[in-house]
Amino acid sequence: MARSKYDSIYKKLKDDVEVIKEQQDYSNMSLAFSHWFLKNQYNLSEQEIAESIIDGNGDYGIDAVIHNETDKSLEIFQFKFPSSSQTIKREIAQSEINKVIVGFNYLIDPADEITLEKASKEFIRIHDELKESEIYNFKINFVSFNQGVVDNVEMVNNFIRTTKRESGIDISYVDYNVQKVTNIYEKLQRQNSISIVLPYKQLQQSYSVGNIESYVGFVNASKLVEAIEDKMGVIFDENIRLHEMKSKVNDGIKKTSSSKEESQMFYFYNNGITFICDEANQSPSNLTIKLEGTSIVNGCQTVTTLYENYMSERLREDVDLLVRITKISDYDERAKITQFLNSQNPIKESYFISNHTIVRDLQSKLAESNYYLERQINESSYKEKYEDEDIKKGKKIIKLDDVIQYYSGYYLDKFAALAKRNKNVLFSNDNIHEVLSDITAEKVIESYEIYAIISEVITAYRRQRRNKKNSEFAEIIGIKNEELENDEQTYLFVNTADILILNTCKHLKSRDSSKKDRDNVVEAIKIIIKLINEDKELKEMSPASLTKNQKIYTEINQYFMKDTRIAAKS
Repeated sequence: MARSKYDSIYKKLKDDVEVIKEQQDYSNMSLAFSHWFLKNQYNLSEQEIAESIIDGNGDYGIDAVIHNETDKSLEIFQFKFPSSSQTIKREIAQSEINKVIVGFNYLIDPADEITLEKASKEFIRIHDELKESEIYNFKINFVSFNQGVVDNVEMVNNFIRTTKRESGIDISYVDYNVQKVTNIYEKLQRQNSISIVLPYKQLQQSYSVGNIESYVGFVNASKLVEAIEDKMGVIFDENIRLHEMKSKVNDGIKKTSSSKEESQMFYFYNNGITFICDEANQSPSNLTIKLEGTSIVNGCQTVTTLYENYMSERLREDVDLLVRITKISDYDERAKITQFLNSQNPIKESYFISNHTIVRDLQSKLAESNYYLERQINESSYKEKYEDEDIKKGKKIIKLDDVIQYYSGYYLDKFAALAKRNKNVLFSNDNIHEVLSDITAEKVIESYEIYAIISEVITAYRRQRRNKKNSEFAEIIGIKNEELENDEQTYLFVNTADILILNTCKHLKSRDSSKKDRDNVVEAIKIIIKLINEDKELKEMSPASLTKNQKIYTEINQYFMKDTRIAAKS
C-alpha cells in the first residue's frame, strides 16, 4: 500500500516528539507533542511551555493552559498524538471531547465549594489562580495528528452556543487536525517555497522601483480562499501578527461578508490584502497569477475571517476585495513593508522594535561573539535559505523577546517582576527606551548564559517531579531524594521561578564575582526559600503567584542591601 504524505510527516514528527519526550521525561507522547506544538505554533520558550502544560493524571482532558493577563484571555488545549500512522484516519473520540468540556467547566467555576478530589495538583493550581483573574475571551484548542473533530462538530458547537447564551462569555474553538499540524511542520522545515495560483477579476501591473514590482486589482473572496485553503497554516509566514482572537474589526468583516444586504459593499468597506512574493507570473488569458515564495503580509484578519465564513458556508459569492501584490526578494525591505502596512488592528509594540537603531546595533555586536539575535520571528532560518546558508553555523540563536526579558529580569530591578508577570509590557513606549538605554552585547550574553543554567536546573526539577526515581535536582541542590519528596511543598515555587532566580543571581554575582554561576543558582534557590519561610504573606501565596509578585523581588533586593550594609560595617 502506498504511503501517504501524512504517513511520511508522521514518521518525521514522531522522531522529533520522541526526542522531546526523552529530554523532558514526559510520561507519554501526547505531552511531548504538546511541547512541540506550543514551541512551534505559539513560539513559547521552554519555561513558558513547562508552566503551561498540565502534567499527570487528573487533568480532566486538559493538557495545557495559556492565560494572557494583558489580553484577559484564556486558551485551553487537548493534545492527541497517535501511537501509529494507522490511526491518522480516525477522529477525536466523543468521550475525549466530553472530557474537555467537563474540564473546562471545572476550570472556570469560581465556586469555593466545588470539589476536585480527582484533579492533579497542577489543575487545582491553575483553577485557583483563575478564580482571581479577569478573563473575557476563552478558546478551546483540539490538537491532534488525526482527522480532528468530525462527527462531533455539532456537539462542540452546541456547547459553545449554550455557554455563550447561559454565561454570556465569549468562547470559541479551533480544530488543529492532521492537515493543519502538517502545515505547521512544513512551515518549520521550509523545504518548499509557498506557491499559489490566484484567480483574479482584474489585475494590472502598477508601481515599480528597481527589482521591485507591484500589481493592484481585485479578487473574489471565495476564489481567494480556495486558492490558499491548504496553505492557511503557512500563508502568513512573514506577517508580524496572526489572527486576533477577538476584535470589532473582525466582527465587522464577518458580518459584512455574510450579509445579503451589505456583501457587495465589502470592497469599499475593507482595506484589502497584500501578498509579498519572490516571483509573480501573470496569465491574462485565464485571469490568474502564479505567486512563488509568497506570504500574506497584510490582511491576516480579513483572510482568516473570510476563511471562517467560507468554511461555515456563510461567505457570500458576491464578496470581492482589493488585492496588492509586491514582488521583492530583499529581506530587510520585505520586513519594512510588512511593518508599515499593518495598522488595521492594534499591534503590540514588541513587534515594532526590531528596526530600532539600538536593536540593529545589538544584533551586529552579538554576531561578533557568535550569537545571532533574531529581531524577527524565524529571521535566521529565512536568511539561511535566501541569503547565506552558513549564517547560523557556529552561532547561538537568541530571540529578541527573550533577550529583553532576561536582560530586564537580571539587570533592571525595577522591571524584574514585570519581566515575569507580563514581559510584553516591557516593549511599551513607556518602558522600552529605558530598557534599551544601557543595554550592551556583553550584558545580554551574561544574562542569557546565566538564564540557560537556571533553565537546566528548573528542567531537572521538573523531570524529577515527573519521575520519582530521577535524582538530578536533588543532587544539584545537595539533598537526598527522600528529603525533597518529604519537603515537596517548599520547592514548588521553582517550577515558575526562572526570572526570580535570575534576578537573585545578579545580586550574588555582584557580591562575589568569582563564584561559579551554577553555585549561585543553588544559593539563590536557598535564599528565596529562606525569605518565603520568614514572611507569612509570601508563604500563603500560591507558587505561581509568588514568583511574579513584586513583593518577593523587593524582599530579595532588601536582603542584599542589608547584607551589603553589614559587610560595609565589618
